[in-house]
Amino acid sequence: MFFADRRAILAQIKIDRARNVDKINSENLVFVSSFIPKKALGKFMHVTDEPLKRQSGKSLVFFMGAGFCPFCAAERWTIVNALANFGRWEGLVETASAGHDEKYLNIPTFSFARAKYESDYVEFVGRETADRNFEPLQELDEKDFEILDMFNPDQIIPFLLIDGQFMQVGAGYSPQILEGMDHAKVKAELANPASPVGKAIKTEIDNITALICKSIGGKADVCNSENIKNLVGKI
Repeated sequence: MFFADRRAILAQIKIDRARNVDKINSENLVFVSSFIPKKALGKFMHVTDEPLKRQSGKSLVFFMGAGFCPFCAAERWTIVNALANFGRWEGLVETASAGHDEKYLNIPTFSFARAKYESDYVEFVGRETADRNFEPLQELDEKDFEILDMFNPDQIIPFLLIDGQFMQVGAGYSPQILEGMDHAKVKAELANPASPVGKAIKTEIDNITALICKSIGGKADVCNSENIKNLVGKI
């Protein structure tokens, strides 16, 4: 189970900004240190008013998690569904979080380790640092570490960063509500408008969708829905 004191993290961010801004700029990443962090949607924090871009020029969505982590497992459902509004997934593998040594066990989820995502608007980088058996999986590269040094120096998971402006440490809802379910059951809950489980997941999906819409200037069709426009207006 992974939690973070956001105030401590954001204080560290201010220190790391001063230390790393020249290095980040040299790698085509843009960050301004004068912004005062504030709450955005759900558990997301608005940590800067300048986008962080890579060479693609698209809005960067960066996720770091691990296969054993139940909070990562819960958040992946929202990432998969939110990003489906802006592009196409390939190679997503259904799996589950660890079956032992975690507060919540066998949470149905997906793995991004071999997944590919294509979008006209979003560049997705998903890093799975370990599998569900606690074995190392993907190594982080230099650009990944630069992002973590600036936004999440303690490397707490799950970590989700949208466009360098909006960040969340932890899951947007509790993985406890998914305990005892398989993938088919979770999908059925998502399809049921009256389901409390489905509503909890959809709330986080909509938050992520709205934050991406804010980042891309509302260019995707999904950004024109009334619900998403209302959420964007709250950011």
